[in-house]
Amino acid sequence: MMKLGKISALAFSHMKRRGISIDALNDLLANGQVEKQFDGAQVIYLDSPTPGPSWAGRPAPRLYAVVDAAGEVLTVEKRVRIRA
Repeated sequence: MMKLGKISALAFSHMKRRGISIDALNDLLANGQVEKQFDGAQVIYLDSPTPGPSWAGRPAPRLYAVVDAAGEVLTVEKRVRIRA
């Protein structure tokens, strides 16, 4: 479980543009799966809940953040994963 620390200007800008709230980022950091990188950074990702009927035939969204070794959030994105 990570706690929200400093957010880079780039990450904050991406969040605003993509409609990602601070609450969503906090939830991601608290409940997301962590992949550690060789340089000390971490990629934290959270698969979305099961999509509703409006998502029929569309790929499910996925939220992720990149946090550097010092704990600063470098970027936050919504990514689409295509299921095979």
